Amino acid sequence: MPSSVSADILSAASSGEAAPAGAAMRPRFPLLSMCLAMLLVGATAPLGEVALRGMALPQVLAVRLVLAWAVLRALSPGSGAVPRLEPRHWAVLALQALCGVVVFNACLWLGMEGGGAAAAGVFTSATPAVMVLLGVILFRERPGLRALGGVALCVAGVLAARNVFGVGPDSGAGWSPSGSDALLLAAVAGESVFLLALKWLPAWLTPLEAALRITMLGFFMVLPWALWTLDPSAALVAGPGAWLAVAALGVLVTAGGYVFWFRGVGSASASQAAVITGLMPVSAVFSSWLLSGAAPTAGQALGCLAVGLGIWLSAGK
Repeated sequence: MPSSVSADILSAASSGEAAPAGAAMRPRFPLLSMCLAMLLVGATAPLGEVALRGMALPQVLAVRLVLAWAVLRALSPGSGAVPRLEPRHWAVLALQALCGVVVFNACLWLGMEGGGAAAAGVFTSATPAVMVLLGVILFRERPGLRALGGVALCVAGVLAARNVFGVGPDSGAGWSPSGSDALLLAAVAGESVFLLALKWLPAWLTPLEAALRITMLGFFMVLPWALWTLDPSAALVAGPGAWLAVAALGVLVTAGGYVFWFRGVGSASASQAAVITGLMPVSAVFSSWLLSGAAPTAGQALGCLAVGLGIWLSAGK
């Protein structure tokens, strides 16, 4: 979407005025871009499980961010005549790096030790509700009935995927709270802040440039931890599967996910963005299936259907 249209929509949203004629129809492609981003990000836990079999968490994060930065730098058109970021903009980018890079990944991967990658990914079912709440608090949004219905369907779907409702022959293996859930909730909160904070950045900052700066800031945040816990022998003996998983995390999940999300979120409301995050746990379930061979359960299949309906309902006319 052209930046002028995105700026018009954001301006109208902040002033309470109606968006320009035709703008309501144009966010279609940004919404699809955001969906693709969440499908990529949803693979974080399953890919992390593979990577952590051969490398330690701080080193996985550091290498992942270096790879992501290199890809984003190669895609960047170079320094042009653009305004300089103000200190408050750098503060927002640092907040996104802390919440979306460090907190989300560290807490997600540490928390998944209690129930596996698929279960940890599905725990992100709380993200849509948290994002809608933050949209009301931070941006004074008033979600409509369609948006709230979409959020409800999405949350119900991902809870069904977690088998909270005991659907199908696997009903005896339902979810029960554990100590690792606090870490997973911290990951959800971090991801929610990261996804919405882009609205505080200037409209002229392109998705590539924003993602480039966030990966750089995230790397410098993780670097001391990675150096303090570095074990060179462990990195040398890591198998090809672990290195391939780290490469996928850096190139596809981090670089690709950031760019696709940033391309669309400026044209979406917080409630629309919230519902689209429901694709994260769906992606986690199917990524775990592809990587580990564990087929989705009946509850997970039903949950995926509900998430799809929720996204369609919330997308608007």
